[in-house]
Amino acid sequence: MKKFAINEFHEIISEPITLNLKNPIVVQHAELPEVDDELSVTLRLKLKSHASDWSTIFHKGPESLIRTPGLYLKANTSKLHARFTGNWNCNAGIDEIGDGLLLNKWYHLTYTLSDSEKRLDIYINGKWTGFYSILNVQIHKVIFNDGPLSIGRGINGEISDFRYFNWRLSAEEGITIDFLCIITKDWWFRSIKRNNYKENQINHDLLN
Repeated sequence: MKKFAINEFHEIISEPITLNLKNPIVVQHAELPEVDDELSVTLRLKLKSHASDWSTIFHKGPESLIRTPGLYLKANTSKLHARFTGNWNCNAGIDEIGDGLLLNKWYHLTYTLSDSEKRLDIYINGKWTGFYSILNVQIHKVIFNDGPLSIGRGINGEISDFRYFNWRLSAEEGITIDFLCIITKDWWFRSIKRNNYKENQINHDLLN
């Protein structure tokens, strides 16, 4: 019997909320879609000030160096720092991306990670802005974990539209999400078969 991979996502935050500098939002592993070998995270973020220390946009893992997935802001500059844990390096990924996030401006951020594709990709406002490739593809593997997901530690700002997916979004899907999360949320649904995703992903009337 042919088996279908079921794509699921969890919308953790919908409308904009103000982040608490000291108390992040915590989501337990059991509340998230089951991940096999890839995942994606999308969100919108607006900073009110730059932090003098490292800040966490999101981090999944029971301790600091178990971090699949992890997206952080570098101190003072608010440059994106995208990481994951592998069997060869507990802190692999992209050191810094771009010139840093500007204050009081909404950004749509997309993080995609795939062990089968051996790569990490970052998109800002629907534009591909950084990637990391695993070179030793036969030996090196991404390590996923069953720790909690923390959102917004040490960040002074607002966050919205935070979604956690159990598949790697394509560039086209990331751009579509960036566009549609602004104009509508009606196209989202909770579980879809991979074979039918392209056919059912959006109401094309919205784009015509």
